Amino acid sequence: MSEPPESYNVPLGTAEYRIIVKGSKFVGYCGRAADEASAMEFIGARSRQNHGATHNCWAFRVGDPADPVERSSDEGEPSGTAGRPMLEQLVKNNLIGAVLVVSRWFGGTKLGRGGLIRAYGGCAAETLKLLKTRIRKPSVTVKVECGYDLVGLVERTAAVCSGRVLSGDYLEKVCLLVELPLNSEEKFRKAVSEASGGNARIMDVDAVS
Repeated sequence: MSEPPESYNVPLGTAEYRIIVKGSKFVGYCGRAADEASAMEFIGARSRQNHGATHNCWAFRVGDPADPVERSSDEGEPSGTAGRPMLEQLVKNNLIGAVLVVSRWFGGTKLGRGGLIRAYGGCAAETLKLLKTRIRKPSVTVKVECGYDLVGLVERTAAVCSGRVLSGDYLEKVCLLVELPLNSEEKFRKAVSEASGGNARIMDVDAVS
């Protein structure tokens, strides 16, 4: 598995784009997909909607940002002329949790391999320009157990590390849930440990993408 990216983009909704290339109509659609199953559901829905299209080609990137599931299909177009250039646009735009469908209605003029690659890739690129996205950063949540006198230290250190305190239980000791960017976790652990003289205990909770 690769190192997780510092940040990536996720779709906030859907986008649609239409273009005519030498008589052939291309319609691009992009939407959200949490996993492979939901991506295939989106593809199926668009393909059924455009059942009269000559081809319904698709690509998606879902799952773990450090090792995403990437799939594409030319759906009857010459190998490598549709799905692959669409997938390349998802990669170029650093999108995770996204699925693309480009439907083509043949207009009577063959486009050739280069023309198909440009048409599918171009339609995908223009569709993604219309897509509203949000930047996400892989994060980790840790639990910090400390005395009341160290709460301010933990809060300040979390802020310096671009993190935040999510919640706290204030009993005999304080237990704080702290969310941090994944690449700041070690910095936070070291800073809290040194500043508290080892009197703050940091425990793993989970990691999220």
